[in-house]
Amino acid sequence: MAFYDKMIDEIKSLVEGGFCEQNALRALDKIGIDMRQFGGGALKAYKLWGDYMPISDEDPYSEEQRNLHIFWELLDRSPLGINIDVAVPLRQIIAKKLFKSCGEGFVANEGCRFNYGHRIEVGDNVSWNAGCYIDSKGGVSFGNFAMLTEYVKIFTHSHSEANHMERSYAKVTIGDYAKVYTSATILPGVTLGTGAVVATGAIVTKSVDDFTLVGGVPAKPMRKRKFEGELKDMQQYMMKEKFFQK
Repeated sequence: MAFYDKMIDEIKSLVEGGFCEQNALRALDKIGIDMRQFGGGALKAYKLWGDYMPISDEDPYSEEQRNLHIFWELLDRSPLGINIDVAVPLRQIIAKKLFKSCGEGFVANEGCRFNYGHRIEVGDNVSWNAGCYIDSKGGVSFGNFAMLTEYVKIFTHSHSEANHMERSYAKVTIGDYAKVYTSATILPGVTLGTGAVVATGAIVTKSVDDFTLVGGVPAKPMRKRKFEGELKDMQQYMMKEKFFQK
C-alpha cells in the first residue's frame, strides 16, 4: 500500500479541505481522469440521475455533494478503481465526507452505487461487496458490522400504480451484524434486526427479527441464526486479517 500512500493523502486533503470544483478536478487528475479536456466549467455542468428525480426539488445536491458523487463514480471507471489498495481507502475518505455519518473501517468493493449519499448512515466496520445498489432517497442506516454481499439491492421509495409520478419514501434500517447475501432485495420500510440474515435471492418485504434467517420470494422466516457467544465472535469482516477494518 505504501506505493500509493502519498497520492491517497493528497486526495484526502483535497476532500477534507472542501470539495469545490478546483479540488475535485485536482483529485480526478490524480487518478488519471482529466475533466479539463471538456473545457472550463465542465464539472459544474455535470448532471447526475438524482438531479432529475422529484426529490431534488426539495433536497438538491450541494456543489460538494455532487462533486463527491462524481468522484466516487469515476473512481470505479478508472484503472485504479480495481486496485484495492487505492480504491478502498478513497471510498472511505469519500464516505466520511459525503454520508450523513460514517464510522471507521467502512469497506466498499467496486460497482457499488447510491443516489443520495447524504442520506446514508454507516456504523463501524460496515462492508459492501461488488455491485450493490442503494436507493437512499428515503434514508438508509447500517449498524456496526452490517454486511452486504454481491449485487444486493436496497430500495427506499416506491411508485403509485395509478400515477407513476406519485412517489412514497420509507427508510431502511440494517441492524448491527446483519448480513444480506447475494442478489437479495430489501424493499422500503424494512428493518433488519441485530444479527438478522437474508438468504441469497430473497425479496424482503417485511421487517426481520433479531438473529433470524429469512429466505424466499417474498422472504419468510426459516430459522434462527446459528450463533453462540458474543457478537464479536461472528468475525463479520469483509477481508482476511481484517484488512482496512479493525
